[in-house]
Amino acid sequence: MNKVTYFDVEYANSNNKSICQLGLVCEDYNTGEPFYPERNIYIDPEDGFDDFCIKVHGITKDKVKDELSFPEVWKDIEQYFTNAVVIGHNVASADLDALVKSLRRYNIDIPEFYYICTLDLARKFVPKYVIPNYSMSSLCDYFGIDIDSEHNAFDDACANTDLFKVLIENYSIDIEKHIKKYIPHETKQFTQYLSNPNIRKSISEFYGVIRGFSIDNQITSEEVEYIVEWKKEYSNYSNYEEIAVILEVLNQILDDGMITTDEILALQATISNYLNILTSSPITLATQILNGIMKGIAIDGVVTDDECRNLRQWLYDNIYLSGHYPFDKLTKTLEQVLKDNVVTELESDYITETIKDLLNPVDSLKEQLYSIDDKHVCLSGNFSHGQKTVVEKYIIDKGGIIDLTVKKSTDVLLVGDLECQAYSNGTYGRKIKKALEYNEKGCKIKIMKESDFFKMDL
Repeated sequence: MNKVTYFDVEYANSNNKSICQLGLVCEDYNTGEPFYPERNIYIDPEDGFDDFCIKVHGITKDKVKDELSFPEVWKDIEQYFTNAVVIGHNVASADLDALVKSLRRYNIDIPEFYYICTLDLARKFVPKYVIPNYSMSSLCDYFGIDIDSEHNAFDDACANTDLFKVLIENYSIDIEKHIKKYIPHETKQFTQYLSNPNIRKSISEFYGVIRGFSIDNQITSEEVEYIVEWKKEYSNYSNYEEIAVILEVLNQILDDGMITTDEILALQATISNYLNILTSSPITLATQILNGIMKGIAIDGVVTDDECRNLRQWLYDNIYLSGHYPFDKLTKTLEQVLKDNVVTELESDYITETIKDLLNPVDSLKEQLYSIDDKHVCLSGNFSHGQKTVVEKYIIDKGGIIDLTVKKSTDVLLVGDLECQAYSNGTYGRKIKKALEYNEKGCKIKIMKESDFFKMDL
């Protein structure tokens, strides 16, 4: 063995393991001289990001949006793997698996890989009673190896370089006996990424939208266009059974280029069968449906008498939502408008704007701040400026006080531009929902987007 490549990756999601960072150290094992320069490469995975993965490594979609994609990077790094032994921690199941999935995804020939796994070596030679577990961090702590930043692909690759050499030296390991040929697993075809919470939310909101379309027994051209666009967008996710069933019905409905009210009702029935088996809480599900209904009603820019009355009836039928945003505000608005049983043009415009504000609470309720000194600030979602700890430090340095949860005494709710993908209630998360509910009861919590916040000179 001559040429060794210490290798580590971070990936954007657990579904496809699409690589967003890659660390490489390639050297002559016998002399320690480098074969190629050390590489710390960020990659645009062209795929969705799991919140869990972001929490592990702190890499966000915004951070890598201007980086090269995998095929462009591979042209430059393929030589690191040619006639080399790849060394990493759990390298076969994690790093090489991610690499092979990326090669398959882009129809790139997969070379032969040979590897040594430091996790396997540690389990074989390091007594389990001397360490809490066989993670990289535990082993590095035990052997006195520094990791500059754990779960940074380059720093992990560098630390693994030291770990490998310490294991060989301490236990006189004959490394030739531990070289294995990597056998790629049979993997399913690369799939478009969509998290399960987002699937549930998308389907329940779509159900609400078409309920909104049929609420006045008319289907407008704007509503037809929305359905066509929804079908086009979610055709990418036909590998999900529940979406495939909806797409099949949509294909039948759109076959003649027209959509009737009866066809919309049939579509509702199909989606309703799926909603009946959801494990989401009734309040979460109903709130998502309500958001869809509001979107469906307002999509053509005109809210009619029938739409107002039927929406009010839906609210009455789901009175258990009382106390949950946006039920109370919407009910109060409709009662005011329908007091004389007539919806004027001005009232229609007013309801349309109210619905738009309810659907986009962050945009509609953001307020200008002049100082956060002595202000209680709560953070929600993921932030393009870095991990929450970075943003929290910035706020504390400016004199702010961090609230871990939204309270009545919270002054500012700061919403990350990379908001949580698993938001459960409509287009906003639990913290925003709580802040809006407190504001309905007289509190004055300012809601701001990260991008607006960092534009200000505080």
